[in-house]
Amino acid sequence: MARRQTRDGNIFLRGIKTAIKFIGEVKAELIKVTWPTKEEVISSTWVVLFGVGITAVWIFAADQFSSILISGLIRLIH
Repeated sequence: MARRQTRDGNIFLRGIKTAIKFIGEVKAELIKVTWPTKEEVISSTWVVLFGVGITAVWIFAADQFSSILISGLIRLIH
């Protein structure tokens, strides 16, 4: 069986060329990125932690309320 050839070379060489092109494009895009400052990262982290804390408290309260409600309903049935 003959190897399949194309204008750009075999599939292995095309894969390498594509990977090199992709890495070059990634590098070009990373240069365009506006990276946050240390202060921005710290303040954003505090906002996220505060939001996670509020969500955790809300889920805990809902879980406790539903547990009490279901336990009460089960006691009514029995």
